[in-house]
Amino acid sequence: MGEGADFGNRGPGSTGERSGAGELAEAAQAYVWRAPLIGELAVEAGIVGRDTVQSLLALQRRWGTRLGDIMVSTGEARPAEVARLVAVQSGVRCVDLKLEPADPTLQREYDLDFYIAERCMPWRWINRETVYVAADPERARKAIAEREGLPCRVLVASALDIDRALRARFQQPLSDRARFDLASAFPESSASRRLTPAQTWLFIVASTLMLLSYWQASANTVFALNLFLGLSFLSIGAIRGLSIFVGLVARPTAEELAFDNEPQGTDAELPVYTVLVPLFREAEVLPILADALKRIDYPASKLDIKLVFEETDEETFKAAKALRLPGNFDFIRVPHSLPLTKPKACNYALPFARGEFLVVYDAEDLPEPDQLRRAVAAFRLGDEKLACVQAQLNYYNWFENWLTRQFALEYSSFFDLMLPMLAKFRLPIPLGGTSTHFRTRSLREAGAWDPFNVTEDADLGMRFALRGLRTGIIRSTTYEEANCRLDNWFRQRSRWVKGWMQTYLVCMRQPVRLYRALGLRGFLAFQILIGGSSLSSLVHPLFYLSAVRTMADTAMFAEPGRGATLFFFNVFVLVVGYGITITAGMAAVTMRGLKPLILHALMMPAYWVLISLGAYKAMFQLVRRPFHWEKTNHGISRLTKSHLARIRLTHEFSRETATDGDR
Repeated sequence: MGEGADFGNRGPGSTGERSGAGELAEAAQAYVWRAPLIGELAVEAGIVGRDTVQSLLALQRRWGTRLGDIMVSTGEARPAEVARLVAVQSGVRCVDLKLEPADPTLQREYDLDFYIAERCMPWRWINRETVYVAADPERARKAIAEREGLPCRVLVASALDIDRALRARFQQPLSDRARFDLASAFPESSASRRLTPAQTWLFIVASTLMLLSYWQASANTVFALNLFLGLSFLSIGAIRGLSIFVGLVARPTAEELAFDNEPQGTDAELPVYTVLVPLFREAEVLPILADALKRIDYPASKLDIKLVFEETDEETFKAAKALRLPGNFDFIRVPHSLPLTKPKACNYALPFARGEFLVVYDAEDLPEPDQLRRAVAAFRLGDEKLACVQAQLNYYNWFENWLTRQFALEYSSFFDLMLPMLAKFRLPIPLGGTSTHFRTRSLREAGAWDPFNVTEDADLGMRFALRGLRTGIIRSTTYEEANCRLDNWFRQRSRWVKGWMQTYLVCMRQPVRLYRALGLRGFLAFQILIGGSSLSSLVHPLFYLSAVRTMADTAMFAEPGRGATLFFFNVFVLVVGYGITITAGMAAVTMRGLKPLILHALMMPAYWVLISLGAYKAMFQLVRRPFHWEKTNHGISRLTKSHLARIRLTHEFSRETATDGDR
């Protein structure tokens, strides 16, 4: 091939540039063996055409990754085809693990992490020696020799086949790790127990004292309890009011502005990024998700996309296979076990994550295309203590009905005001569950997700804070489908509140340790945000009842006393608490450009009554079914259905165009 046909990097034995030392030197150089290039081999095998290889080489110069990875990630070649090309280039045999499976007796469970890291595994015992297969034999050969204590023969198999073979061989150990690793390594951080013995005794003693005090002095007890609950409710209002001031006046954090202010590196300098998407009964919205992931503005050969399916969910798995996604999409099936939760599925997939950074998306998510670049910029600007950055969340169907409008007001207040305020003051942040970007190393060191906590995001944010790590906020929005049906909304809300209750109980197992780790400000913020929010969701309707009951007592106004004091205090709590909440909602949607929602903020008190109903359901489930994950159905919005129709129409048009071109 001439200089214009340099089809990829040379393998071992490459001679480099021509010597230019005369005809004799050139003639001698012609006899020096060089490894064939992947591009040359791909053209000779009929996998791609010459013009296609030239365009792929242009991407290689921009992205700085191997040509084979680019071919797989862009859909120009299948992983098995590239594996065969690598085998030819390396001069070794290529093994198809589906047709020639590995001998399972040769693979040791204590070496599993090594197999995953090096993407290799013992294959067969031949001529009294262990023969390995590896995705990259040149890279793996030295590591295998060190592990085995002697050089081993290494053949080629596709990375995808090796990962799948390892998951099939070690299914049970991987499942056990996903469920029990956190409880084993950090038992104090696991929600697998609702209450510790100390918390159980504390609850019994506190309940007994409350009953005794009510029996001895019921009026004083009610007054003190009312005062405590009212102050708790007002403290939440105070932190919301502070978020309004900080959101409108304070300067953004360095992480928020990193992408806009810092000079951006080249695509070749970007790291590998893992995208983790847990799926359960999501066949309906899968085309939207796949379309959104393909639109991410990031080198495709550096995207390690994991679609994680429950073993029992055949419908979603078949729908994903029908999409014929590129080879950088890895399908991981989680064996059935309890608890059946999203964090358990994420834990199962985590060992196979290849990225320096990792993001979790939900099935219905539509992230802004540059979100991963913004996250990388934020991580590079921050120090090693920056374990996570949270993107902002909002809804694309906010206008659909009253429920979606209230939901959008709530999300805007939380993600556009509350979380940025917490980040500015370096306070613990309850993560949002989706569009959370992690340093993969920090995530693993913290024990990953708690499979027994149904709001694993809030729990993980607190656990980061306990370890002295912090979370930042980036200015990039992921759009989701807001629940537009009340029954669906209730299932989601009760799960969220139950998870926050679990998080509070877990963190308060060791309150002294919590205080020392978070400091006074962090400890108070935790009490208000996690504990106070859960408590206020349960008790704030009682302020209505107390006010109405007191107003019905006409003697109270004739002889003002403690009853009148409680009445005016409860009215004050409701007016101030709701006033600040409404103001925060108005400020947040104004900042986001959703001005049609401003007047709808006046209806937020009615929305909070619904939240209370969800909270009571959560409290009941915390006792009866603490680890039950209530499934939220997606794809029910009119806007989602129309989006799906457009995507399917586009795909059909693309297939017809391709067919016409072939003809």
